[in-house]
Amino acid sequence: MTKQRSYQRLVNDIINLKIPFRVEILDYVSYNPFVYPIIAIRHITKTAKKNCVILAGHHGDETFVIHVLLKWIQQIDKKLLNTFNFNIIPVINPSGYETGTRLTAKNQDTNNAASFVKNSSVKELAILFDNLPSTVDLMIDFHGDTDRKFSYAYERKIDTLPSLAGIALQEVDSILPYDKSKTIYRSKVEKGVITTPKNDEGIEAVMETMGTESTITIELPGKFDSQRRTEGGIAILNSIFYHYKEIQ
Repeated sequence: MTKQRSYQRLVNDIINLKIPFRVEILDYVSYNPFVYPIIAIRHITKTAKKNCVILAGHHGDETFVIHVLLKWIQQIDKKLLNTFNFNIIPVINPSGYETGTRLTAKNQDTNNAASFVKNSSVKELAILFDNLPSTVDLMIDFHGDTDRKFSYAYERKIDTLPSLAGIALQEVDSILPYDKSKTIYRSKVEKGVITTPKNDEGIEAVMETMGTESTITIELPGKFDSQRRTEGGIAILNSIFYHYKEIQ
């Protein structure tokens, strides 16, 4: 297993961030001779009524989204902390992060609905499953599409909610343009949001069956100016949270 970057260095950087969150080790995954802690960045209060889960780092060729997420955490509007309990796992696939590969060191996909079960054979997903809040109201899965020039999203939601992903993509279009195509990967798209089911569903499909009101997978474009991508990614996250908060 050839390393391209250091996961432990990233963990140390996260621990040293000056943020109003606590950093916890949920568990460890081992790929001889390497051992990786799965870390969570959390902010839980008695006043916040909504539970939010944010995931990133499924695929080791999408590391730029991890850094966008960390920038958002550093700049977070503290008013959001009164509404949301945040459970953030910034790197769900540490071995993939180090090697730059999309799969784990055991060639397993951490974004596979069929594997997202209790005691999953995918150790990373078993850890995530065991550490979910009892109720998750909003889940955001942060990805990057390395071959794309524009952002887009997948979304599943209850009927009474507006398309938070659609609103966010349109609001941020001047900074980070969203994909105006009619189809992406053979799936129907409306205003940058894929609403038709995929054959290879990610774990958001399981979250929907568990009662999550809104699951959004954000896909940031790999082929885009990094500074504007970071600015746009932060703005998309903020838009989703602000509008979700408004409708409660």
